[in-house]
Amino acid sequence: MITQGWMRVFFGFWAFALTSTVAKTASSEPDGDFIWLLVDKVKLEASLQTLPPVTENPLLLKDFRIAIGKEKGDKVREGDNRTPEGIYFTLPHIPEEKLRREKYGTVAIPLNFPNPFDQFEKKTGHGIWIHGAGNDQRMAEENVTEGCVAFFNSEIIKLKSWLSPYQGIVVITNDSTAVNRQEDRQTVHKLAEKWIADWSTRDLAGYMEAYSPDFASNGRNKEAYRAYKTSVFHSYKNMNLEMTAIRTITHPKYAVVFMNQDFQGDKRFRSRGRKILYWRKENDTWKILHEVFGSVSFEKQSFSRKELEALNPILTLSP
Repeated sequence: MITQGWMRVFFGFWAFALTSTVAKTASSEPDGDFIWLLVDKVKLEASLQTLPPVTENPLLLKDFRIAIGKEKGDKVREGDNRTPEGIYFTLPHIPEEKLRREKYGTVAIPLNFPNPFDQFEKKTGHGIWIHGAGNDQRMAEENVTEGCVAFFNSEIIKLKSWLSPYQGIVVITNDSTAVNRQEDRQTVHKLAEKWIADWSTRDLAGYMEAYSPDFASNGRNKEAYRAYKTSVFHSYKNMNLEMTAIRTITHPKYAVVFMNQDFQGDKRFRSRGRKILYWRKENDTWKILHEVFGSVSFEKQSFSRKELEALNPILTLSP
């Protein structure tokens, strides 16, 4: 739980939030932050934290008790009843009226399993959710779901607004101490910064050096992607690239760097949205295995004092 010292830091950080809002991400890095949930399958615990820039430490908001899949190990195929391990983004929540309350309670938050890294590993399955226990007595069994992560009903209700669609991040692991190790995180972040700089200066050799020989995205392998980028770099007289709200997460299996991208070529083309890079460690060097671009930007979140106290009463401070 958060200590008194951490509470002072926390409320100094969130003091701007007078109402429940979603703050627009911009290059000025306004107040608020991204939220992620770290799920430890061995400890059967989940920790809700902030995800600040790589130079800053996260703030622990609340710990939760969880239950997971009936079978141990990382999910491999449809129906194996295992909870997957990796880095996932939240999707639109399942409407309450569509849930079986005796099994899922009133809250279910889908994750994007199988994500591109899972697909590269040829994993199969669907319907991996963060959800309520339905009957809280099921939580005592610990290994009770078909692969989802279950919470006590009263706690999943508190958690719901913190993992909004497309904005929340859920990291599932067997060893939470191996997630976001500072050396890994800084190394991957620096590589991502170089990748951005090489793109901005049209350094094709440096840019393509960041990619794995196994890279594939949108039907293009690395060589096809090189040809595509060569064409792009030569098709514009003026090219402007701005990446903002860059965040890095590392996992024992792979790493993810996500950001908001604003690209403009001359005055005839502009694309704005989210960019997600999946990095794999290859011979002690991190390489981009897959990248995703989407139209929905990443947005920092801010919450009122009331919502913070509802999440975790220990956060309460006198004005």
